[in-house]
Amino acid sequence: MTKIVMISGSRSIKDITAGLPSIDRIMELKFSIIVGDAGGVDKLVQEYLRRSNYLNVKVYFALWNGNGKPRNTTGYETVGVAGNYVDRDKMMCSVCDYGLALWDGTSRGTRDNIDRTGRKTKIIRI
Repeated sequence: MTKIVMISGSRSIKDITAGLPSIDRIMELKFSIIVGDAGGVDKLVQEYLRRSNYLNVKVYFALWNGNGKPRNTTGYETVGVAGNYVDRDKMMCSVCDYGLALWDGTSRGTRDNIDRTGRKTKIIRI
């Protein structure tokens, strides 16, 4: 069975170069990748994966009150999660086998994802 890696990170991050060796390794291992639809790390990771022709990707987004629509998807398959962004993140954390967090050291959302996934997440501080 294919392992699932959740890649998450701070919206403030504009450059994911420090995380590319880890992302390349994830692709080399042919793991499934799940990522959110926010700006910052989510969007940059999707763009990198698209440029790399990596297709084993799903983008999770919040449905809010049933009216939510995916924002940044770069053409990948999407998964709507009932609720808000916290609910989306909790769902992603619950289905992943591993995590990769590209963190600015202050983002509470990324910190919460790191806490939810515990030792199965590699943290790259940017």
